[in-house]
Amino acid sequence: HVANYLAPPSRALFAAALTNQNAVASDERNTAIVGNEWSTLDFGDIENELAVKLNDDDIEKVLICIDAANRVKKLKLTNCIHITGAGLEPLRGSTIIEQFDLSLVGDHQCPQLSPHPPIARE
Repeated sequence: HVANYLAPPSRALFAAALTNQNAVASDERNTAIVGNEWSTLDFGDIENELAVKLNDDDIEKVLICIDAANRVKKLKLTNCIHITGAGLEPLRGSTIIEQFDLSLVGDHQCPQLSPHPPIARE
């Protein structure tokens, strides 16, 4: 699969996009694209220009696509500045999640964001 050349979060986004376009998407196809190893889902592994465009709907679709509630132990939302947290609903009830990293910037990046992202607002 060409998806093997993509960073893991990009593979999940690709599979989620295919699922949205084809209502008859099979679990087998999604598994073939995303694989089964999802102990860590790190959006810092994708291009910053893409991560900053992701919203709660995108995050929710990815989490559903990879069955995150039963697979993901660590979720890192680096550079995902357009989320409010509503897209994390698929993780409700997860008994394996160990860590959420809600850092809005990557390591060694300036923490000053303007305007303030939705998740940082009251």
